[in-house]
Amino acid sequence: MAGSADLRPGGEGRPGGAEDRSGPADDSAVSLRDVSKAYGPVKVLDIPRLDLARGQIVAVVGENGAGKSTLMGVLSGTVTPTTGTIEIAGRALQAGRPDHSRELGVALVAQEFPLVGQLSVAENLLLGRRPQRAGGRLFGRAVFDRTGTREEARALLAEVGVTHVDVDRPVERFPVPVRQMIEIAKAWGHRPVVLILDEPTSSLGPVEAERVLDLARAHAAAGGAVLFIGHRLDEVRAIADRVVVLRSGKLVADLTPQEATEERMIREMVGAELSRADLAPPSTVERTAVLRTRELTADGLGPVDLEVRAGEIVGVAGLMGSGRSRLLHTVMGAQPRTGGSVEFLGRDFRPRHPADAVEAGIGLVPEDRKVQSLLPAHSVRWNVTLSTLRRISSRGVLWPGADKEHSARIVHDLGVRLHSQEQPIGSLSGGNQQKAVFGRWLAAEPRLLLLDEPTRGVDVGAKAEIYGLIDAAAEQGMAVLVASSELEELLWICHRIVVMAHGRIVDDLPRGRFGKEAIMTAAAGTRPGAGTQEEASA
Repeated sequence: MAGSADLRPGGEGRPGGAEDRSGPADDSAVSLRDVSKAYGPVKVLDIPRLDLARGQIVAVVGENGAGKSTLMGVLSGTVTPTTGTIEIAGRALQAGRPDHSRELGVALVAQEFPLVGQLSVAENLLLGRRPQRAGGRLFGRAVFDRTGTREEARALLAEVGVTHVDVDRPVERFPVPVRQMIEIAKAWGHRPVVLILDEPTSSLGPVEAERVLDLARAHAAAGGAVLFIGHRLDEVRAIADRVVVLRSGKLVADLTPQEATEERMIREMVGAELSRADLAPPSTVERTAVLRTRELTADGLGPVDLEVRAGEIVGVAGLMGSGRSRLLHTVMGAQPRTGGSVEFLGRDFRPRHPADAVEAGIGLVPEDRKVQSLLPAHSVRWNVTLSTLRRISSRGVLWPGADKEHSARIVHDLGVRLHSQEQPIGSLSGGNQQKAVFGRWLAAEPRLLLLDEPTRGVDVGAKAEIYGLIDAAAEQGMAVLVASSELEELLWICHRIVVMAHGRIVDDLPRGRFGKEAIMTAAAGTRPGAGTQEEASA
C-alpha cells in the first residue's frame, strides 16, 4: 500500500479530523458556494453550500440522474457551472478549466475510463508528464526516456497493488477490471489534494475492491480529501466519514456514519423505502438444458463443465482474472474456443462470430456498455432496435416508422426515462442506458441471456428494476448466465452460483449453500477439494 505522499502543492500533507464535518478553514480541501448548473430551463444541480475537509472521505450517493456526474464535472473542470464559486485548497477554480483543476490538485477516476486504448499502459500512466532523457532533444523535440517511463509506470502500479501487468502492452487489450486499476494508478500518480472516485469498485471483485478502499483511506490519512461516489451502500458505510445524498440535483441530506444506515440512505435517495420483497428471487424450476459445456477451453479459460437450464439464473463469481468474462465471451463466440464442446438447445454449437450466437438465440449484455454495446452518439431509437431490425423489416426493407413504433414499445415496457427517442443514448443516465440495453435483448427474445456485470454503475432504484427484468426473463423460460463482482447481487437473484478461479469452476453452490464466506473461500482456492493455486493454474 502506498505510504503518505506530499498532498499539498508546496507543502507536506497532513491528516484532518472527521469530527467537524466541514472542517476548519485552513484545512479546507473543497468549498462550493451557490453552485448550480442548468441546461436551458432544466436545473440539474443546485447546491447552496458544500465543504470537504482534508483527512475526510465524503461519500456521495443518489439515483442515476441525481446530479453526481454534474458535481464531479464541476469540480474536475469539465462542466462549467451556471452560477457559484468553487475553491480548491483555498484557491479559486477557474470554471470549465480541467487543466486548472488538475493544477490545483484535483484528480478524477471516472467510471468511463479516459484511457487511450492504442497506447501502452506506461504511456497512459504518464501521459503528459513522461520523463525525458537528460539533455535529450532531437530536431527541437523532446526525447523521452522509455526505460524511465516503464520503471515509473511499474512503480505506480505497485503502489496500487498491481504487479503482474505488462506495461508495454496496449491498454485496449486488458479487461475492464485491469483498466480500472490502471486509471486509479494514473490518478494516484498525480499526488492530488482531492481524489474523486466515481464507482471505483464497480467492476472489481471483493479483494480488489478492498484494495481500492484502502487506497482511499491512505490518501485521507496522509491529509488528502476523498470524494467517493458509490452505489454499493455497504462500501459507502464502511469507508465514509460523511455521506452526502443528492436527489434531483439538490443536496437533501448530509449524514454522519451513525445516521447513514442502508435504509436511511435509500429513503433519502428515492424518497421512500425500498421493499426487499421486491427483489426476491424466483422459485427454482426444473427444465431441459439450454446450455451445456464439456471440457471447454479458450485462452485463459478452462476446462469448464457447465449446464444452465431453461428458467434458471446461474451466477458466476470469482476474483478479478478468474475467467468470468472469458467464459461468457467464449460462449458468445467473441473469444475463440481452443477445445471442448458447447451444446446449445441440444445441438453442437460452434459460433465463428457473435453474430452467429445472436442468430442462434443468444444475447449478451457486456460489462462495458459504452464500448461494447452502445453507439453513444446515436439515438435511443437506433440503439434499442439494433438486435431486432430483421424482425421489424419486410424482405430486408425497414419501412419508415416501423423502428420508431418498436422503439417506443421497448422504452415504455422497460421504463427508460428520456425526453425523446431521438436524443443520443449517451445523454441518458447510466441506469437508463443499461435498461435500454436490456430492452434491446429482451425484445429479441433470446433463449440464453448472458449478463456481464449487469448493474455496473447503476443506482439502487435502477438495480431493483433490472433485477425484476432478470426475474421476469427467467419466469418466461429464458436461461440466464450472469457474471458479477457483487456477491450480494448474485446471492439475491440466482438459483445457483458457480465459483471460478484461474479459469476453472471450483465450486457449484445451490441456494442452500449460499454465503459470502463459501464463495470467497472457493474463489481464493482454499475450499476443501478445490486444489492449490498451482494445480488450478496448471
